Amino acid sequence: MLKTLTLLMRGAIADSAQAVDDAHAIAILRQQIRDAAAALAGARRELGVAMAYHAAELRAVRGLESRIATISDAARKALVDGRDDLGHEAAVLIAGLEDERIAQQAEATRFATEVDGLTSQVARAQYRLRDLDRGLQTARATEAVRRATVKSRRVMTTSTSALGEAESTLARLRSRQQDDEDIHEALASLEADAAGSLQHRLATAGYDRPRTDPKDVFERLKALA
Repeated sequence: MLKTLTLLMRGAIADSAQAVDDAHAIAILRQQIRDAAAALAGARRELGVAMAYHAAELRAVRGLESRIATISDAARKALVDGRDDLGHEAAVLIAGLEDERIAQQAEATRFATEVDGLTSQVARAQYRLRDLDRGLQTARATEAVRRATVKSRRVMTTSTSALGEAESTLARLRSRQQDDEDIHEALASLEADAAGSLQHRLATAGYDRPRTDPKDVFERLKALA
């Protein structure tokens, strides 16, 4: 039981952490890109330092080669003049300079290798960083579209519900208005029927308005003839 509860707690914590990551994925990605850019800037500085050391070693090698050439030329002239003593001293100095040149050349070669490696790493990192920047822009645009779509769906759901309610209200209003019209027509019909019935009863009882007798009209016309 305890093991099950422990697993449930760990699962809940993991789910919560994942939910936080998902909810803030854009912000997390943006910060990760900033961290990567800072690391890349540091790597570029290291590359610059390595290139400076390499250039310094190359200058040192060229300086030693120049000294060796100068001393060698002077020693040859001394030997021509029979100054073997100076020739021996020059040989000792040249040997030391050549050993130093070999050591400096080895350092220059090592720095060249480091520079090449750092240059490749920086180039790859710059490419990956640009790819991440493009991915971030795409992700932000996609997220904006997703949020707009979700919001639009919510609005449409609310709008659909409101439209349905409005249509129901309109239907009830029309029904009530139709009922009112039917009642009005029924009352008018009843009033007309009542008026016609009353007029008929009055006429039957002899209380209707007097009508012109055709015989009276005939006698009047005959008298005028």
